[in-house]
Parts: sequence; C-alpha cells; structure tokens
Amino acid sequence: MASRTPTPPPASQLRLGCTSGRDFSLKLSGDAACGKTSLLLVFSKGMFPEVYTPTVFETYVADVEVNGKKVELSLWDTAGHEDYNRLRPLSYPGSHVVLICFAIDLRSSLDNVREKWVTEVLHFCKGRPIILVACKKDLRDDPKTIQDPAWMNQGPVTRAEGIAVAQEIRARDYVECSTKTGEGVREVFQTAARHALMSDHEKSLVERFIKAFKLKKSS
Repeated sequence: MASRTPTPPPASQLRLGCTSGRDFSLKLSGDAACGKTSLLLVFSKGMFPEVYTPTVFETYVADVEVNGKKVELSLWDTAGHEDYNRLRPLSYPGSHVVLICFAIDLRSSLDNVREKWVTEVLHFCKGRPIILVACKKDLRDDPKTIQDPAWMNQGPVTRAEGIAVAQEIRARDYVECSTKTGEGVREVFQTAARHALMSDHEKSLVERFIKAFKLKKSS
C-alpha cells in the first residue's frame, strides 16, 4: 500500500508503547471512508494511507501528554459500513471518550452524525464524553474539490455548521483536522485525553461525595 509520511508529532507529545499514569479507551465512530482510519494511522504511526481499505475493527495504542500528565490511549477504530451494524456495538463497552467523525467534503456524513451515530453512541456509551471531529479539513479550500459539480449548490461543511451540530448533539468539544497535512491531528487526541481526565475526576468527586453522604447518614 502506497503511503507518505506527514511531519510526526514530537516525541514529548507522542510515545508509542510507553506506560503512563492513566490509561483510557477511545472509540472512533462515523461513516465509512470519512477519515477515521487515516486519523488513527497518522497519529499512531505517522503514516498517511493513500489507498482506502475498509476497516472491521482495529486497535492502536499511543501516549499523549496533557497538562504535564502522561496519558495512555487505547484507540479503537470501528467499521462504519452498514454491514457491521450488528457487530459494531461490541466495541463500545469500556469506552471513556467517543470521537464521532465526519468528512468535511461529504455532507451526508455530517447528516448521519445526527441521524445515526449520536443515537448509537448515546445508547451504548451513555454518560461518556463525545467529541465531534471534522476530518479532511484540507479539502475545504482545495480548488479541485470546490469546483466539483456535486458541490456547486452547497459546498463543503463550514466550521460554523460543524460547531452547530456539535452543540446540537451536546458534544463536549469540536475539533477539525487534516490527516493529509497533519493539521489538528495531535489536537484531536489531546482534546480527547483532556476530557477523559476531566470525566474521570468528576466521577471521583461524585463517588467521594456519595461515600461521605453514606457515612454521615449512618453516623
């Protein structure tokens, strides 16, 4: 498979196979061919895939540093094709954060965020932080893509439209990226790690509050 290598993240931000103080499981959902696998490959291996290969289930491991804390991420790539609708839910248990992805050059993939993906994620990952990720950012200003007759009426998804959907589905954050140029790739996973840490801290506070309440009630 032909590939080329974008500028990889610095070693201080990405360390494969390292042991960290915290570890979290991230699941990526979204339409087939929207950019999920490319996002994981560029982040974890620094390799941009030139040829699209449908994914069933793939896992990767990488470390990021957030606010001085090392966080190990288990990254799960899920199949977006309808043929795997019955198998895909098996990958959701144990998720700490879910990244719902769509392609900026494919409006139907954003429509499906509302109509399919958020419903599925909320059902199987209730209470988990959701981050909406816009992939293929480079195509928004690509002359060949803009001149495509299929885009003449609507054009690519704008940042404002992406943010509006993120607010509609109550995502914790919205991030845009391009795996072809490398822009925003590291930010996607640092954002996910930050929300995983925040959610873990919130859960810890709630557990301590409940424990203190029970002790007070029994005394």
